[in-house]
Amino acid sequence: MEKKMLEDIWLKVEEQLVSSMPASKTMWLDYVSFREADGDVVHLECNSAMTKDSFERNCMTEALNLMQELTGRPITLDVSVMTDESTLSQTGGQDGDEDHQRKESSKKGTRTSLLNPAYTFDSFIPCDSTSFAYNACKAIAMDPGANYNPCLIFGGVGLGKTHLLESIGNYIEAENPRMNVIYVTAETFTNDFIQSLTNKNTSQFRIKYRKADVLLIDDIHFLEKKIQSQEELFHTFNDLYETNKQIVFTCDRPISELKGFTDRLKSRFTRGLNINLTAPDYETRVAILRRKCEEKGVKIYDSVLNYIAENIKTNVRDLEGTLTTLIAYSSLIKSEITLDVAQEQLKNIIASPMAGEQDISIGSIVKEVSNYFNIDVGDIRSKKRTAIIRDARNMAIYLTRRITQYSTTEIGSFFDRDHSTVTHSIDKVEKERKSNAELAQTLDTLESSIKAKAK
Repeated sequence: MEKKMLEDIWLKVEEQLVSSMPASKTMWLDYVSFREADGDVVHLECNSAMTKDSFERNCMTEALNLMQELTGRPITLDVSVMTDESTLSQTGGQDGDEDHQRKESSKKGTRTSLLNPAYTFDSFIPCDSTSFAYNACKAIAMDPGANYNPCLIFGGVGLGKTHLLESIGNYIEAENPRMNVIYVTAETFTNDFIQSLTNKNTSQFRIKYRKADVLLIDDIHFLEKKIQSQEELFHTFNDLYETNKQIVFTCDRPISELKGFTDRLKSRFTRGLNINLTAPDYETRVAILRRKCEEKGVKIYDSVLNYIAENIKTNVRDLEGTLTTLIAYSSLIKSEITLDVAQEQLKNIIASPMAGEQDISIGSIVKEVSNYFNIDVGDIRSKKRTAIIRDARNMAIYLTRRITQYSTTEIGSFFDRDHSTVTHSIDKVEKERKSNAELAQTLDTLESSIKAKAK
């Protein structure tokens, strides 16, 4: 039987082993590769003696039976440990090159991650509010599975969760190329799972995720109410955790605020280290802006950077967006960016309340809205999405922008939302107000009450 056919049969054997046996017994199969065939003897190669021992104890009998069943021949399996001298097949030629590539792939692990190379620990600027998260993530990267496992990083948009998550992956891939690092968003995890159900190859899905040495999943809040995906993640989590594989998640809110999640999965998220990322301080905001200018190769006056840092306090993403706006303007008109230019171009983003108008605070508006709807102030500022809380929140945002001179960025900072989310809420309420007389009456009543109490 020709070598290529036996190799294809071995791949089928691997797939059947994974689908029919517990993951704890097949976890090392990724590091067992087909090397060559000599008549009815199939030579397999392992990346280490530990892998060889695990394979022979857990899978050898089942693998041999499947090989004999699929080939119809008295196949014998010969299992050896990879050595530096065995990087090329003794037969040489093209087949030898293919063997070499397979062995190198086995050494380096399966590269299924899509990490952004720009996200590294060196490019992350820590401050007092993020230094703990930075140091914890670096400790994870230096010794995966040993400390802080699992780890959950949570916080508002644009605060650096993804940056830290991918920094872990990039560091491990650079320092430990044998390790299989998988980085995906929760949406990708869900799509992969749905695709596997559609194609009836869930075993391949499980091979991909349960063979990870390091699993990094971004934005797990996406899994809200996706019960089947949660179930699959639960079992994936258990398999990895029980074998000391590193697991790191990010979320836009604390686990306690996640709705539509099974209790047992939420308990897994909170089992290890939970890190809350908050907005960077002034000095860090300036440092971030300077770093971005260096990366983009542009020179901007310190007075302009200080102006941006003093007024954009929400997150790194808003800082970068504001800077990009100025750079684009400067490029189009081919002129340098002065403080006057910056103030003029950013007036719709950065606005200072006029004298006397600061008496109406965002907090007083939120309190009035919460009293009107008989809900907690904390619920309005939370990530809760029930209809009444969502509508009250949108009205509070709308009224704040209508009554005061606070910028959308400042409003977003109070509600822990980004600029685009605030703008969307304002536009949504404004549109509905024109066609909904009851809503218009509610807004007028709230506005009158807020202004009356501010006098």
